[in-house]
Amino acid sequence: MKNILLVLIIFSLTAFQQIKEKEVYVCKSVASKRYHLKKNCKGLTSCKTEIKKTTKKKAKRYGRTLCKWERKLLKKK
Repeated sequence: MKNILLVLIIFSLTAFQQIKEKEVYVCKSVASKRYHLKKNCKGLTSCKTEIKKTTKKKAKRYGRTLCKWERKLLKKK
């Protein structure tokens, strides 16, 4: 009985734990190839369509790479 209870407790703790994924921004244009860490990124100013929030994992899955402006900022830090 104790083993069953222990298994249920462990399962409930791990099953409902949500992993917060890094959110990024992408321009929904078909020509867009970059993702952005900030919604007000200089690289998003030319976006003529909707700016969508998504996960970094999904953006990379669709072939998006980090914006060159933000890459430069990360290198300076």
